[in-house]
Amino acid sequence: MKKPPDAGPANPLLVNDFGAIGLGDFVGKPRRSAPVFTEKTFYLEEFYGKSLLFALIPPAGQRISDFDSLVLTLRELRRNQTRCVVIVSPSALPKLMRRLGRLAPKEPPPVFNPSDGLRSRPYPPDSAVAEIWARLRAGSIVVASMSRDDADDLTVFARELASRLRVFKLLMLDRRGGLIDKDGQRLSFVEQRRIGRTMRNIRSRPRRAIVRAALDALEDGVGSVNLVAPGDVYEELFSFIGAGTLFTEMQYGFVRPVSIDDFEEVEALIVRGQTEGSLLPRTPGQIAQILPSCFGYRIGDEHLAGICSLLTEPYRRDRAGEITAMYTLTRFQGEGVAAVLVREILKEARARRLKYVFACTSEDRVGGFFSRLGFKRVNARQVSAAKWRGYDSSRIKSLSIFRAELD
Repeated sequence: MKKPPDAGPANPLLVNDFGAIGLGDFVGKPRRSAPVFTEKTFYLEEFYGKSLLFALIPPAGQRISDFDSLVLTLRELRRNQTRCVVIVSPSALPKLMRRLGRLAPKEPPPVFNPSDGLRSRPYPPDSAVAEIWARLRAGSIVVASMSRDDADDLTVFARELASRLRVFKLLMLDRRGGLIDKDGQRLSFVEQRRIGRTMRNIRSRPRRAIVRAALDALEDGVGSVNLVAPGDVYEELFSFIGAGTLFTEMQYGFVRPVSIDDFEEVEALIVRGQTEGSLLPRTPGQIAQILPSCFGYRIGDEHLAGICSLLTEPYRRDRAGEITAMYTLTRFQGEGVAAVLVREILKEARARRLKYVFACTSEDRVGGFFSRLGFKRVNARQVSAAKWRGYDSSRIKSLSIFRAELD
């Protein structure tokens, strides 16, 4: 069973319930009411039994410090029984082997000529794949080298090998790190359909080649691609906010009700929001009331990008529902995850034959979000009175309440 995330920076979007919420309904210091799991623990669960390919794009690997974060990452992944393939240039190979120490494979690293079989299919040839598999069976880390120092050759070979192996994740380690937008801000997440638009803002030919390789890998079935500086690979791989750029096929994202096997993960996300001060403190019992009606937006095989719950039991007599416990991870903020979740919640509310749904917030940006989705601002008397039983009346004045009619 997958273990859920906790601590570390992420941006919530909103929410509220018996006293839960970021929407701007926050009071007091949050209490930790669920088990605390680190982001690293969560990702290790994701990577268990999977295969990851790391490609150090020259000149990455020329400095011994280029390997510090990578070696730390490989050590964690080996303990986790994650298969790792590392492709480096010939000049970087001896430095990496020395830095790996006891982690280094006992067999001499295979050396691949990227030109061999390039114009034929399958590529890389079966012999190359068979050799990598044989070495993975002997140990969970394989280090391989190109026959020459050439960034383009290594980029193409790594992409082709990742596609041939259908690895869970391809990590391209480039000293320039992740992509930057026109305003100088890091692009932490790029979905496949937007890669073409991203390419137009890239002037460097080598960088364009890397982004093109990421697109080709996604089209060929690689789960996701990360572009990150060598020194940041640990943070990129084991944190929700990341340090580079994640490329993925957004169409693989989908919303569905969470299963009981997801409850632990969702609970930890809620605790995470409480710890950050974005969600109001809840008792374990209150969290348990939210989980059965919670929906999650999942990005392929990666993880939940956002969650949201439709709370109806307290409002049954009024045939009303409250949108609550909405939380979107930083990396996916601004990608429409919250809007998709709310639309799915509205669909579910209609299926339950509710008259209306409502949400509360004290943040203007969240109010604008609901307005754009067709919600109307109302006063406290226009939603179920059950919402305000035991509620701090002084806080009601600070709330903006939004309602959507469903009849």
